[in-house]
Amino acid sequence: MAAKASSFKNWCTENISPQSWTRICLKRVDDIRGKGYTLKEMEDLTPDIEMDGELLDSLNEALSELYEMTVDEALLATH
Repeated sequence: MAAKASSFKNWCTENISPQSWTRICLKRVDDIRGKGYTLKEMEDLTPDIEMDGELLDSLNEALSELYEMTVDEALLATH
């Protein structure tokens, strides 16, 4: 399943902290760059990024490693 990066970022901001998205992206910088995005693009999200399942899984894994939690992909649709 794919999701908008802004949905993941908003979820992190609301449920953890405003800095959590940046930490997650830094932890997975190689995967982000491998998909052709920069950290600045992931932070600004203008235009928004449609993440494929692979990148979404990678960021969710980083979320788990850093904060011992995950986000259900279905929840991202509401953010």
